[in-house]
Amino acid sequence: MTITLLVYILIGPVLWALFGLSISMAHARMNKLRRPIAPLANPPSVTVLIPAKDEGEAVRECLDRVLALDYPSFNVVAIDDRSTDSTGAIFDEYAAKYAEKFKAMHIPQGGLPAGWLGKCNALQTAAAHADGEWILFVDSDVKVEPDALTGAMGLALGRQYDVVSLMTRLECHGFWETLILPLCAASVGAMTLMSLTNDDNRKSMAFANGQFFLIKRSVYESVGGHAAVKDNIVEDVALMRLMKSKGFVTRLFFGRDFASTRMHTTFRQIFNGWARIFSGVSNRAPARIILAMLFVVSGLLVYPALIAGACILAIHHDPKWIIAGAAHLAILTIVLTVIYRLSGNSRRYSLAFPIGGGVLLALYAFAVRACRTGKIAWRGTSYSASIPTPPRA
Repeated sequence: MTITLLVYILIGPVLWALFGLSISMAHARMNKLRRPIAPLANPPSVTVLIPAKDEGEAVRECLDRVLALDYPSFNVVAIDDRSTDSTGAIFDEYAAKYAEKFKAMHIPQGGLPAGWLGKCNALQTAAAHADGEWILFVDSDVKVEPDALTGAMGLALGRQYDVVSLMTRLECHGFWETLILPLCAASVGAMTLMSLTNDDNRKSMAFANGQFFLIKRSVYESVGGHAAVKDNIVEDVALMRLMKSKGFVTRLFFGRDFASTRMHTTFRQIFNGWARIFSGVSNRAPARIILAMLFVVSGLLVYPALIAGACILAIHHDPKWIIAGAAHLAILTIVLTVIYRLSGNSRRYSLAFPIGGGVLLALYAFAVRACRTGKIAWRGTSYSASIPTPPRA
């Protein structure tokens, strides 16, 4: 066996097999929320906070789904963050229709304080009007199932968790969304080692998904709420890390059967959105992103390896390269199949990795650029993000 072949085996099939093993271990840590959901004996009150900016008519589905929750004791505070479309008027319509359960708030144009990011300011403003014992943050593009809150609260109460966040199912429409978004989600999971959120001994390791983020209100207030992470472009992750560092019990679970999200609909949104996430979770230090690029390249190496293996077999009758390449392809395909299945999307997209991997490399490069320049465009606002200040307790 040549040195070249040995190196290829180590950075190809062996590395991807280890990645597959890590996914299996992460799944075991995070797959705790399952049906059937038992009714709660004494459910605490919950305030659901929904921020929105320029969602228009699309926000109605989120609001209708939240109002249809089977949880017995909750109210809703929806906050319009400087929208220029009909979002604010829709919130007012719901507030009039569901006056006892729904409150609408508005941040006007020019109402963003200096030093704050828009979503952080909106959530801090809305949280000041929360009167529930717990707060559930739900993004305006999320579709919750009726038993989502009951299920998450059941876990929190039964196991004495202070915080529970759910990884929602990625709702993908069309070829490009379905091909790319599950790979992006798997990437951020690997970069942040997100499953270690559930290891109470790893105080510095935490991840959260702001799309569904359930927090005991006393805990949220004790760490300063969103004011403590007011300039962080991944405020949900920063807030989870802060709460865990203070000794609170945080958990991150798969919730693909309990909520879904359509995150992005265009290439521009995909690139801007994931550049924000990748650079944010890395604190604008691109080392993790570059390592992810190298890992994707190690997967793409399987295709030239198979071609080279076929040539070596035909000319020299040596099967070692073709065997190594075939093993690499099999492991790669299995791992990608699991990634697509866990995201709630079709497994057949694993076969299009030569395309998806290439786009992912371009997206990583865009994220590295965002780390270097600090320039982020999101939800109609352009930010020149500094390296986030440490969260304040």
